[in-house]
Amino acid sequence: MMMKRAFSTCICRFNCRLLITYGNHLSFSVYDFTSHFSTNPTNSIPFKPKPQFPYSSNPTHAQLQRLLLEKSKVGFDKLDDALVVFDQMLHMKPLLPVINFAQMLAALVKMKQYSVAVSLFRDMSVQSIPVNIVTFNTAINCFCHLNHVDYAFSLLAGIFKRGFIPDVVTYTTLIRGLISQDNPAEAQLLFTNLIRLKAIKPDVVTYNTIINGLCKRAHASTAVTLFRYMEKKGCKPDTVTYSTLIDCLCKLRFVHKALDLLHEMTDKGIPPNVITYSSLIQGMCDFNRWQDVNLLLSEMNSRNISPNVRTFNILVDAYGKEGMVKDAEDVIEFMIQRGHYPNVVTYNSLMDGYCLRGEVEKALAVLQTMKTKRILPDTLSYNILINGYCKKLKVDRALDFFQEMPYEGLKPTIETYSTILQGFFHTGRHVEARIFFKEKMMLNKGLTLHIVTCRILLHGLSENGYAVEALSFFHTMERSGLIPDIHIYTILIDGLSKNGHFEEARSLFNNLPSKGLQPDVKTYTIMIQAFCHEGLFDEANELFVDMEANNCLPNDVTYNTLIRGCFQNKKYNEASALIDEMRAHSFSADASTTSLLLDLLESEEQDPALLALRKKYLT
Repeated sequence: MMMKRAFSTCICRFNCRLLITYGNHLSFSVYDFTSHFSTNPTNSIPFKPKPQFPYSSNPTHAQLQRLLLEKSKVGFDKLDDALVVFDQMLHMKPLLPVINFAQMLAALVKMKQYSVAVSLFRDMSVQSIPVNIVTFNTAINCFCHLNHVDYAFSLLAGIFKRGFIPDVVTYTTLIRGLISQDNPAEAQLLFTNLIRLKAIKPDVVTYNTIINGLCKRAHASTAVTLFRYMEKKGCKPDTVTYSTLIDCLCKLRFVHKALDLLHEMTDKGIPPNVITYSSLIQGMCDFNRWQDVNLLLSEMNSRNISPNVRTFNILVDAYGKEGMVKDAEDVIEFMIQRGHYPNVVTYNSLMDGYCLRGEVEKALAVLQTMKTKRILPDTLSYNILINGYCKKLKVDRALDFFQEMPYEGLKPTIETYSTILQGFFHTGRHVEARIFFKEKMMLNKGLTLHIVTCRILLHGLSENGYAVEALSFFHTMERSGLIPDIHIYTILIDGLSKNGHFEEARSLFNNLPSKGLQPDVKTYTIMIQAFCHEGLFDEANELFVDMEANNCLPNDVTYNTLIRGCFQNKKYNEASALIDEMRAHSFSADASTTSLLLDLLESEEQDPALLALRKKYLT
């Protein structure tokens, strides 16, 4: 009762959204907030399927208990098997202990069948099957995985109603759920207040769980704050704590802070492990800090910490991305000598390195080596090869691999399709590109287009004179719910203006604010060029002024575009001023601007402004 009063006080005192919002759900019954989840649309679980199940239809209590203990650790092979066992559990006389029902829920969690676990928990409540804090915690965990933290908090009412006391697992799960929904501030507030009210006494495992959740959501600052807080509260961080933070900082490219943490943990006598060093090596590779990579490897050796497959794969990938395939091969040879066997990740990185160097045949040889070693290539293996051949303008060869994928049991991804689509456009085969898109992509119901694919298609159509078709697809894309970004609009504006559809281009540009989009320097430059091409120099110049007012500074392309517009519209004084301004910004005239200027200087035209321009540059 004291705990219940403490938590009630906690609800009253916490002035934050999580307890206001989640408190509104506390009057729900267990049935209310679990009835939303079932395995079929009728909200009833199909308990009596007829799978081939290896156990008798009338198992003994001992048989079921042995089975549940085993499956709670690894999960069932099939969902139907789990449902049959649960049905058998319901009909056992006497009823199995609550621990066995908890094991069933744990098995479903292992299978990631969270909604099914919630539905079974509901049925347990409806049929008055005993529950305990473990089953409640499991249901809370499932709701968090299903992104329904509000329902997870509602279960607290059920815990108190049954006379149970929430434990550290309960609250840690709820806090982790808040973090997973990008509410780190609320999670931290709940955690600190629970400690203040002595509702929980967290240990290093609790802190590590929450810090890990924060790091996975890239909330490094909050994670470090909690890390310092745990130290202040006398809870000593361990290798897992430091390794988690170091990995997070490296992924966010704060490698200097990660190195500081490495030095701090070793100074405190907390030993780093291979995970710690692998994260740091990855961070250093991302910055091409090869000297630091070598120092870290040397330090690992001095501490008798052996690199694992992940460490070696990081090095192979880093060398491959830099085109240093000989070094990558040396790493693979060394890892084999150390008793570690390359996997598909290793060979994919090597293939990618060869493709980046344009050596696609060597990449193909790596694929054959994988097959010889009975390492099954994955979708990424084929995507790498297809991309490599497309970049070498060998689209037909790329298509061969595309068609081979289903025979290897692999399903092409949107990246696969997009690569081939771009390959067709790059080789000028725009008719085949359009056919490929319509027949292979649009008719594939399992394929979901993303923004990169749309950019490829719109750019390809626009560049090949299909601006109206591009605009039509753009509207289809909008209707499908895919939200265009500024790059999509820029491609369309450019294509429409260059293909004689200036008004449509201008309309799209003028509507950008209503779409919540801000033109970038490329968008402005394209529109300035369109105005100049239409002889609307004043509008072009006005747009040039507007872009600076909107904190979008012109670049060398913008200046050159407007200067050529000045020349073409015989605005020689304006051109002269812009040239001076361009030079003041350390930009220079490009080949087109220089050629046009030389032609004007050699012309016989007697325009006073042009004569002044000649005098300026020829004397």
